[in-house]
Amino acid sequence: MVGRTLLPLLRERGHHVTALVRQTRHVDRLGGVDGVAVADVMDPHTVRQVLTRAAPDVVVHQVTGFRGVDCTAGMQHTAQLRATGTSNLVSAAASAGVRRVVAQSTASAYYPYGHEVLDEEAPLWTDAPGCWGEAVRAVEALEETLLTCPDIEGMALRYGSLYGPGTSFAPTGVMHRMVRGSAVPLIEDGAGLTSFTHVDDAAGAVLDVLEGGEPGAYNVVDNEPAEIGEWLPAYAHMIGGPAPVSLTLNQAREQLDWLTVHQLTEQRGATNFRLREAVGWRPAWPSWREGFADLLGLWPS
Repeated sequence: MVGRTLLPLLRERGHHVTALVRQTRHVDRLGGVDGVAVADVMDPHTVRQVLTRAAPDVVVHQVTGFRGVDCTAGMQHTAQLRATGTSNLVSAAASAGVRRVVAQSTASAYYPYGHEVLDEEAPLWTDAPGCWGEAVRAVEALEETLLTCPDIEGMALRYGSLYGPGTSFAPTGVMHRMVRGSAVPLIEDGAGLTSFTHVDDAAGAVLDVLEGGEPGAYNVVDNEPAEIGEWLPAYAHMIGGPAPVSLTLNQAREQLDWLTVHQLTEQRGATNFRLREAVGWRPAWPSWREGFADLLGLWPS
């Protein structure tokens, strides 16, 4: 999602762009790029070969594994890509003389303590249960690989819940269908916070850190973390769906999976202060309210 938005912006800024793809069948969807390299990031030998051949100054790592699979399978595949795939990519980048590696991370992995909006010093929830714990440990592995390699400048961009064209919140997207089908409830007294990131703002952050900012982890989120009880009814109204149903906590635990209950009741939001100070980044969509309205054709042109 972010990569497809980012590629034309890189060209507009005058960068020479080589797209790394696993298969060539979708190359025509990339738009104008200067070159295409074919490799699976899980294959260290081939990745090293293509990076050596391309000789980039900066590598941007935006690989995830959610395309065409359910949430659990997507998390498991993404965990592998973030742990092993990132290790392969960073090793190959260092060998090829790459100066900086910018990688996609997530702001939803923080340990959910208190009611505060969290910054980058907050701990990751590495001992979370089930597949979510696996996913968070993969985030930790990605960032450790990225930020401890002495031969590169590592930048981990912790995106919030991504929305925009081509995402689950867009018309025909998974979240859009679920909310219209009353499949996403409110939980009484649930205070889960969501930090949103428009795909345009995620791409803009990548552009800003290609040259600027000290190596490290940065939250890339909008200015308005929102409780589920605030953004979900607003989104449902915007898409013409029914008002969300309401469940007690016990009902939710009986009817929903553990991760969904966590997200609706205790997930914490994040602050973008560090990135704003480091490189002057500002979200084009400071609030999910205007961003959703634009996505759904409700914002004045």
